[in-house]
Amino acid sequence: MLQEKKGPLAALVLIAIFFLGFSLSIDLPALYNGFLFADQAVYFSMAQSIAYDGDLEWTTKDFLRYKQDFWAGPNGIFLKKIKTAAGEKIYFAKSFVYALFAAPFVRLFGSNGPLVFHSLLLFLLLLMGFSYFSIANSAGLSLLRILTFLFASIAGIYFLWIGPDFFDLFLVFTALFLWLYKIKRKETSFAPENTRGRFHNFLLSEKSDYLAAFIAGIAIYSKPPNVAILGPLFVWHLVEKKYLKLLALALFVALSLGLLFGTNYLLTSDWNYQGGERKSFYFEFPLEKKGVTFDTPKNVQPMTADGYLGRTLLPAKFVFYNLFYYFFGRFTGVTWYFFPAIIFLILFVLGKKSLDQWLIFLALAGEILIYIVLMPDNYGGGGGSLANRYFLNIYPLFLFLPGLKIKLNEMIVSWAMAAVFIGQMLISPFQASAFPSMHSKRLPFKLLPVEYTLINELPTNTNPWAFRQPWGRPLYDDRFLYFLDNNFNQKQPEENGWWTLGDRTAEIVLRTFFAVKEIVFHLQNNVRSSNEIKISLDGKTQKIILDSKQEGTLRFPVGDGFQVRISHQYRFKIRAAKGSIPYYENRSSEERRWLGVFFELEIVLR
Repeated sequence: MLQEKKGPLAALVLIAIFFLGFSLSIDLPALYNGFLFADQAVYFSMAQSIAYDGDLEWTTKDFLRYKQDFWAGPNGIFLKKIKTAAGEKIYFAKSFVYALFAAPFVRLFGSNGPLVFHSLLLFLLLLMGFSYFSIANSAGLSLLRILTFLFASIAGIYFLWIGPDFFDLFLVFTALFLWLYKIKRKETSFAPENTRGRFHNFLLSEKSDYLAAFIAGIAIYSKPPNVAILGPLFVWHLVEKKYLKLLALALFVALSLGLLFGTNYLLTSDWNYQGGERKSFYFEFPLEKKGVTFDTPKNVQPMTADGYLGRTLLPAKFVFYNLFYYFFGRFTGVTWYFFPAIIFLILFVLGKKSLDQWLIFLALAGEILIYIVLMPDNYGGGGGSLANRYFLNIYPLFLFLPGLKIKLNEMIVSWAMAAVFIGQMLISPFQASAFPSMHSKRLPFKLLPVEYTLINELPTNTNPWAFRQPWGRPLYDDRFLYFLDNNFNQKQPEENGWWTLGDRTAEIVLRTFFAVKEIVFHLQNNVRSSNEIKISLDGKTQKIILDSKQEGTLRFPVGDGFQVRISHQYRFKIRAAKGSIPYYENRSSEERRWLGVFFELEIVLR
C-alpha cells in the first residue's frame, strides 16, 4: 500500500514545491501593474501593519509602507473612524484574521509573502484531500480528485489573490476533514494500531473534533455565513448522544471567536470590524499627507454594516431568482465556474446516503440561502470578483458530499467542462483576475442569463465607461445604461448617445427608477448604404434598413421589465450589419472609431 502511494505522494510534493518556487520568485507588484484594488489592498496593508507595527491602526506610516510595494492606490481600501479615549483614530475595517496569519510571511518575504503563505495552505490541503480519498481509492485517483477539485474550477486562481478567499476555503476544508476522516476510516478496514503514527492516531481520535471546532470558529469570524459548518459537527454528536462532548465543542468554537473578537476590541475599541463610520476610499486617502483626514477625501463610498438588513432584504420571490442565478448565471453560476461541485451534487443524489452526507447537504444548502437571502444584491463578492468568490467558503462542503468511491469518468467530464468554460482563465489567471469580465463577453457565456439582481455588482462594471452610464440632456440621475460587452464606442462629450462597434452586437441593460410604457431608439447609420440595423429587447426583435448617414426610429412597448423595488431593468441588443472607420474612407475625417450605428434613447412614461 505504501509503495503504491510513493509516486502520487512524490507528485504532490513536487506540485507544492512548484507553487512555492513560483511564489518566492514572482514579481507580484509588476504583474499587478503596481495596483491592488479594494479587498486585496486592505488585506495586504493590514498584514503589513500587523507584521511591522503589531496593530490595526491606519497611519501615514502604513500608507507609505504600502506605496513601497504597490505604487498605485490603494483604491477601494476599507477604513473606519473610531472615537477613543485618546481621540479619533482610523482602523482597517475588515476581518483581521487572514492578515494575522499572513503577517509573518509578509514580514519575511514582503509582497510575495501572501503567496508563500498560500503555498503552505495548498500543500496541506492537497495532503489532506489525498489522505481522505486514499481511504477507499487508489493513490493516483485520490490525487487526481483533489487536483480536479482545485484546478478544474476557478478555486485555484484565488491562490493568486491577496485576500482571505483561498484561506477561507482551507479553513472550511480542514474543519470538515478533521471531523470526517475518522468517521470514514471506521467505515472501512484500517491498519493495526502499531502501524500508525502519532499524528494519524490524533486524526482517528475524538480530539481532532476539538481542533475542527476551533478552526470552524476562525472560519466563522472570517466570514460569518460559515456558521453553517457547525451544523454537521454539532448535529452529528447530538444524534450520537454525546452531549458533554457537544458542549465542549461549542466551548472551543466560543473560545476561538472570543479570542478573535476580543483582540479586535482591544486593538480597535470596537467588537464589529465592519461597524461604525466605515468608508471605502479612492484616489485620495486619509493621512497620506499633512492636512488629509478621514473626512477630507471626496471620492469615498460609505460602507457601514450598521442597519445592513434593512437596506438589503428583498421580497421572497427574489430568493428563487437568485437561486437560479447562483447555479446558472453568466457571471456567478456555480455550474460554469465550479463544475466539480455539480458532479459531487449529482453523485450525492444518485448514491446511497449516510447521516454525515445529509448533514453536509443541509449545511451547504443553508449557507447558500444565507448568502442569497441576506446578500441578495451582492452574493458573489462584489464587482471586482472573478465569478462567485464567496462560494469558495461553500465549495469544500460539495467535495465531502458524495461517497468516497471515485470514478475516472467523473473527473474527465469536469476537465472537459473546465476546458470549454474556464480554460482561458486557467491559462491566464492574472489576466482573468485583472479583467474579471473578459471571458463573459464571448461565447459560450454570451448565451447565459444575466444576474439582474446583481446589476451594480457585475464584473463588467470594473470598466468605468460601461458602468451606470447616465444619459439625456441634461444628464438624468434616474436612468442608466450598463454595457455587458466591449461592442460599443466610448461616448464623446458632445454626444447624447453611443456608437456601437462596427458590425458587432452590443448587449446593454437599461435601468430606470420609474415605470416605463415605451422605449424609443433614435438611430443614425454610418456611411454604409443599405445597412440593416437590428434591435432585440426582452424577446422582441425589430429591424430597419438605413442608407448612408440616414436616421430612423424603432419603438418598443414594454412592461415592468425586471423590477427590484422601484428599479426596472430592460436588456437589449443592437447591431449594424456593416461597420465603417471614417478616417480611412474620407480624407477630411478625423473619426478613427469603428462605427456601427449611433443610438439615442427616449422613454415614454406610463
